[in-house]
Order: sequence, then structure tokens, then C-alpha cells
Amino acid sequence: MPPAGTPSEREPGSSASSEAAAPFDPYVSRLGTRLTTVYATSWTYAPDTGDGGDGEVASLRPSALLNLGRLAAAYDRHADQLPRILQSGRLDPALFDARRWRAAGQGPPTAATLWQFAAPSGQIMLALTLDVAAPLLGCIPLLEDLYYADVTFGGEDVEQLAAARIGTVPSGLLPERHQLVFQASPSAGDVPTSDTAQRIIYRADLPVRPGLDPLCAPDELNRRPTTAGVLGPYVSLLTGHQDYVENAAFLSAVQAVASAARLREIRVLAESYARRFRARSDGDASPLARRSLLERITTAQGHLELELGYSVEIPADLATLIPSLRPTAYHSALYEAMGLIARAAAVSQTLQRLGNATAAELTSVESTELRAADRRRVRTVVAVTFITTVTATLGLLFAFFGINAKEVDEGRSMFDPAYVPVYGLIATVLVLGFLVYSVLHAVDRAALRRFAAPAPTWHGTHRLLAAELGTALLDGRPATVPRSRSANPPGAQDESPLAPPSL
Repeated sequence: MPPAGTPSEREPGSSASSEAAAPFDPYVSRLGTRLTTVYATSWTYAPDTGDGGDGEVASLRPSALLNLGRLAAAYDRHADQLPRILQSGRLDPALFDARRWRAAGQGPPTAATLWQFAAPSGQIMLALTLDVAAPLLGCIPLLEDLYYADVTFGGEDVEQLAAARIGTVPSGLLPERHQLVFQASPSAGDVPTSDTAQRIIYRADLPVRPGLDPLCAPDELNRRPTTAGVLGPYVSLLTGHQDYVENAAFLSAVQAVASAARLREIRVLAESYARRFRARSDGDASPLARRSLLERITTAQGHLELELGYSVEIPADLATLIPSLRPTAYHSALYEAMGLIARAAAVSQTLQRLGNATAAELTSVESTELRAADRRRVRTVVAVTFITTVTATLGLLFAFFGINAKEVDEGRSMFDPAYVPVYGLIATVLVLGFLVYSVLHAVDRAALRRFAAPAPTWHGTHRLLAAELGTALLDGRPATVPRSRSANPPGAQDESPLAPPSL
């Protein structure tokens, strides 16, 4: 039996071919409990920046450092769609210190490993794995310390250690994190009870009322008498499974925490742009300023919608990539337990409504710009028409006086009464042009009145419903039906069917 603190990484000298020769991977038999906490960071790794060399790609494949059994080929085939390992290193357990764990009188862990992962979206995630020689319920204080990152190695916390290794500065861990609790269960009696599971997941050594247990227990993780899997939003408990199942759950937790962090960021940005849209100034702002603001919001909305699908919705599906029941069942249950799918749907609806509102506002801006363009066109047409009319009139007049004919006398002034017929002809031409315009305008108005529907807008809607759904369309006039007086009791008054009964 391996000693306490046996890592789940691939042992030196082992190979995937030697592991595949066994009928099935053995169940874990380590002593003690393994605790892994995944932290989200504000650091971002530029994706797809590698040169494609064999050494670099192999260093990022999960199977290079994690024992994934027969699933190694599937994980390596889709390495660009799954979390990749940036760095992994052992920590000195003798330097470990945690306030609650120390107050409980417990000793240091038997092994400690610090991980740095890069999600497909470029987010950098941290993970700390500790092997402790303590039972499940005894690990509750340490789970609390790990969740709030109140652990140090030689006086440095997890973020400081990771920042020094990847060459950056600490900027504060994000609130998204998830904890994994692994333990061996050789017999059915070693499987933790539901009460123990809820105490571990809620990190409180207190009983719970029956029937008030919202924890998730996937069938595929609880199918055998010696295996168990229970999930909560912040802690997962898996006992009695193989190494590759634990490591697959480890990668799923990394991806889920990355999705949760990115979902929160998308929601914050969506609400920020929604507030900008609501606080916009339409009265004093020019159409150009309004259009610029709406274009920025529309561009941001497109980026957020794509990031929502790429970082949250697509990673929720692992069954398409990994052909294994237990890892995919845990992955789906984890996203469901963390509420990522429902929250992503709500954020997606917010983005869609923001897009619809922005599109409607852009339509309003376009209408405003069209009205302004129409007014500019009218002003231009009026000015050009005025100039054309004046110049055309003067052109006719000067053309008459410029001809070499006996009707034009060089000794007379152009304002001589003898030229009244000429001026009358020019005025007649102008009047005829105005009359032609008036007649054509009247014809257009008559055509519009002839083709316009005399009924109100709702009338067409009701006609459509009546034609498609068979509803009755009344004309709005009160219906009166003659009634026989013999049908009324003595002394009763005749009443219209639509009239209220007399009191």
C-alpha cells in the first residue's frame, strides 16, 4: 500500500502504455485525506502564443503531470479546449502554517503541491494540494483555512508563492474558488455517511435537518458500494475512486472556477454598460455623440456575448470531448451545483435585452439623422429652386433682348410698355409651371388617400387573428335582439342583451 502523501501525479518511470496494460486502474489506497483548493486569480495568460514546439506543448498537456489513465489520449487531443498546466512544484510541508489548523492541535501536512493552470480563455488559476494524516471530520478547520487562503509556507501565502514562480506581483485572489476532498474507502463501511458529507461540504461539524439537503450526488459517482461522490457549490467530496477520476475532477474544478470568475466579470460589465445606456443624455447630445456611445455599447456587448459562450457555456459540456461516464457526470453536476448554467442564461438574457435596446435606440438615432437630412435636402432644394427660377427668368428676359429682331428696339428702355406682352408671356410660363406642380401634388395626395386603409391599426390585427385563428370580429355596434313579451314574466321590462340588468 502506498504511504501517506502519495501524489496523484504520474510516478517517475511510468508510462501510459504500462498503465493501459492493466485490466482497469486500481482504486486509490492512500492513507489520510487529500485536500485540493482551486483559486481564481486576476492574472491572464495570452492564449495561443506558443511556437508549437513539442517540448512546450507537452509541458502544457494535463497527462504530462497528472495520471489520467486511458483518458490521457482524449485529454491531450483536446488540450487547447481544457485547462493546461503552466507550472507545478512541491512545497516544504515543514514550513506550513494555518491558524485554525494549528489551533486544533494538528501537525503539518505530509505533502504539499502548488499548481498553476491556464484556462482556454487565458485565465490563470492556482491550486494547492495537501495530503494530511487526519480523518474527514478532522479536516474541517483546515478546509476553512484553505478556502480563505489563510495558509502560509515560510511566511508567504499561496498567491505570493505563485506570483514569484510565474514572475508577476500579487494582486489579490478573486472570490471564486472550489475545494476537493479525496479519500480512499476500501470497504463499504469506509464510505462517509450523508451526515458526514454535509459536515465536510458545509465546513461545519453540525447536524442538518432531514429533508433539507440540497447537495448533489451524481449516480455515476455513487454506483458502487465502495465509491461515493457528493457535491456542493464550494466543496466536492469523492471517496474510493481511481486516480484518473480524481484528476479529471481536479481539471473540471479548475475549469468551473474559471467559468465562475469570468461569468461574474461579464455580469459586472453588462450591468455597467446597461447603466451607461440608462444614464445617456438624449436631449442635449448630438446624434453623432449618441451614435458613438451606442456603437461602444454594441461592440462591448458583442465581445461579452462571445466570451460568455466561449468561457462559460461551451466549457460546461465535457461529454463531447471526454468519453467517460464518471468524469463527465461530475463535470455536469459541478456546473449545476455552482449554478453556472442558470446564471449564464440570466446574463445572456441581459445582454440580449441590452442589444435589443441599443438597436432600438440606434433606429431612433437613424430616424433623427434622416429627418435632419430631409430638412437639409428641403433647404437645399428651396435655395436651388429659388436661384434656378430667378436665373431662368432673367435668362429668358435677356435672351429676348439679345436677339437681333425688329421687335427689339435699341432706342427703347427694357421697361417700356411696348414690352408688356413679353413680360406677360414669361409670367404665364411661371404660372403654368406652378399649376403643373399643384396638379401633380393633388394627384399624389389623392392616390395616397385611395390606397390608405380607412380602418385603424388594430382593425388589421383583429382581421388577421380572425382569419388565422377563427375568432369573431364584431363591428362595435350594440346588438339588439327582439324578444317576445310572452317570454318575460309579468311586470318585467325588456332589456337589451348588452345593457346592464335593472336594479
